Formats: sequence, structure tokens, C-alpha cells
Amino acid sequence: MIVTTTNSIEGREISRYNDPIAANVVIGPNIFSDIGASYVDFFGGRSTSYEKKMQEMYKRVTETLKQRAQAIRADAIIGLSVDIDEISGKGSQMFMITAVGTPVHLREVARVPVEKRDDLLDGELIQQKVRADIILENYKSLEFINKDTVEFIATSGLREFEPLVFKAMNEDYGIEQTPKEKLEMLFRYFDYLPDENAIAILYNALLEGNLTTLQVKRINAIITSSNFIDYAEAINLLNSIHMPDVLR
Repeated sequence: MIVTTTNSIEGREISRYNDPIAANVVIGPNIFSDIGASYVDFFGGRSTSYEKKMQEMYKRVTETLKQRAQAIRADAIIGLSVDIDEISGKGSQMFMITAVGTPVHLREVARVPVEKRDDLLDGELIQQKVRADIILENYKSLEFINKDTVEFIATSGLREFEPLVFKAMNEDYGIEQTPKEKLEMLFRYFDYLPDENAIAILYNALLEGNLTTLQVKRINAIITSSNFIDYAEAINLLNSIHMPDVLR
């Protein structure tokens, strides 16, 4: 996961911002006991032991921040700010390190360049489409697709993968954790499409009504989590003859 102090990430577009998150680590006085008498280090201008402890604290708090961002399926944390404060009272002294950042969802700026030069498609796009054909020919279930391939499908922006993605929505792996993780990765497919395309695909699927209860449930979850809520499309759903199925 990308963690940066800047408010943007080069080469990536922020598709959605989440509320800022924070992580705190409180350190008791004993953690610095091994360097309390290391005056020789300070004579040289800095204490390497102290520096090492501070780096450990920084790593712990940033890892906690990453875990909280991953829990909401964020791709990166921007605007990272880290502060260290001293807490004193009742004869004791502690240190608290606080990290604050904004988790965001990302998409590639140029997901799938479509250009024609002398009636030839861009070379990179050709390679992607060849790989897509191989995947669609050889894999009929998400269970047998490795994580690298799932990541390619999710971030490719290729419309060829729509049937596979919708088929995966109907796969139920019970308590098995690995397939569930791949499902979550695969459903990011819609985040890498232009918002208007993702909205049209998802709502049209609901309007057609040829879906299982599990597919409807997962489509609704994707619409909510990726903020693809469109009130005009929602009204169409309410006025459609498939309204009872959608509201299950």
C-alpha cells in the first residue's frame, strides 16, 4: 500500500476519498532504559540508539494505519502526518506517537489507451487483449485464477471481463478465506472503469433482473462501497417491474 505525505500520487487518479483515520502508539519509559545512560552517543551529535527506537515506533504506528486503511479496501494513504508527544503526570513519563492520514481509492490515469495508428491498435492494448483472451478461454471460475491474474482483471479496464466478473458474483466459497480475498480484489474492476460506465453496467444488470439473490447483494455492496449511487438510475429501478427482486 502506498503511504505518502503528499496530497496526490503521481500517475494515479484518486477516485474516492474516505474520512481521515488515525493510529496511536503509547510508549512507556522503559523502552528508553537501554539508552538512558548512553551519554557518549550524545557527545557525537546524536544518539543512534534513540534514533533506532524512534524508527521502531514510527513503523508500528504506520503499520497500524495501513491495516485500518486496508480494512475499508483503500488503495493508498495520502497526507500522512506523524507527531510525537510527551505525556507526563503522577511521576511517570510516556511518549505517544500519532499518525493521521486520508485513505483513498485509486485508478490509473490512463487505464487502457485506445488509439488507432494506420488502423493498428496501440501495442500495449493488443498485449492486454491477448492476455484477456487467454484468461477467458482457460478460466471459468475465480477459484482457479491466481491473485496476479485477478489483479490484472480488476485493473485492466477491459469490458471483455464483464461476464467473468458477474459470474464471480454468484460464487459462494463459504468460510474459505483465500477465494473471498480474490473476490474483493476482483470487485475493484468497477473502480478502474470511468464512473459513468461502471454506473451504467451495474444498474443495467439490476434492471434486467436476471440475477441471483447473491449477485444482487454483491452489486448493491459495490454500488455503496464505491459511491456509485445514482438517483436517476435508482428511480428507474423503483419504477421497474423487477423491483421486488432488487429489494430482496
